[in-house]
Amino acid sequence: METSDYNEIALKLSPMLHALAHPARLQIMLHLAKYNGCQAGSISGKLPLAKSTVSEHLSKLKEAGLITCIAEGICSNYQISDEGYEMIKASLNEFLELMEFSRAKRSDCCAVNLVNTQVFSHV
Repeated sequence: METSDYNEIALKLSPMLHALAHPARLQIMLHLAKYNGCQAGSISGKLPLAKSTVSEHLSKLKEAGLITCIAEGICSNYQISDEGYEMIKASLNEFLELMEFSRAKRSDCCAVNLVNTQVFSHV
């Protein structure tokens, strides 16, 4: 299947959900939601993760546009991206609305062929 064959909302949500598809990254997002900015060392001090692990997770979240990084001297402060937050919130809502609309109009995926589903017993 070509990428162009996918629904637009699936293409929009996929990188964000991929970035969030790890419990540590979800925990980092919940942690960052509490603060205006937080250094990687501070995050690793609050979560049971090594600094290098936190750094790797922060990189994935930043790549997906979910967090931003502001360099302040030799330190970097990470925070949730307001734009990224609004984008994932809107995209998830759009996806759920599409799911709800589709569920309301459900039909059988394929016709049931009764002849092929009968069980024959041999005597």
